[in-house]
Amino acid sequence: MYCSMCGKLTWHIICKECLKHLEYIDSKRVLDNGVKVFSSFAFSELKLLLASKNNIIGSRIFKRLGVYALSNFFERYKDLAKLKKQEVAILSIRNKAIGMYSHSAILAQCFKTYGFKVFHNALIIGNNSHFSHLTKEERRTLGRNFSFHFKHDYLAVILVDDIITTGQTLLEASDIIMQNSYTPLFAWTLCDSRY
Repeated sequence: MYCSMCGKLTWHIICKECLKHLEYIDSKRVLDNGVKVFSSFAFSELKLLLASKNNIIGSRIFKRLGVYALSNFFERYKDLAKLKKQEVAILSIRNKAIGMYSHSAILAQCFKTYGFKVFHNALIIGNNSHFSHLTKEERRTLGRNFSFHFKHDYLAVILVDDIITTGQTLLEASDIIMQNSYTPLFAWTLCDSRY
């Protein structure tokens, strides 16, 4: 196989050398409801790789980036890796109308390496598939039609999404989690569109 970035022969879809050259930014945002959002990379850094997300190799690229990003994340935030796994669930945000597979679900799967239980299809966006081109105010006015399917004994939740742009999707998702008596500890995204 050849590296998607440099074209050299490798065992992985992105070789170790190319991964090392990606700039880890450790972005932090706080949503209007107080939930913190951590992002690992600048969108500009991953733009070409993320363009492959609806391609046949897109899922493998997302997995490789997710594993690498989370290893850096948990190295920086060692206390978060020590959370009680039996009390914290990982929920990915899925947009039902976009793509063949959920990019967020692939990223959420990477949390299994650290002992977390991952739940898919707990937070599904049912409408407004072309939400990304709207301004923050338009997103807030229009809102998203989330369906929430999660009834478990977990006390807290970590939200996972692929990209944070305005933060509106994560804000609405975390609000729904709180309305259903769960605590959103934080949200994690692969990249931040501000950079």
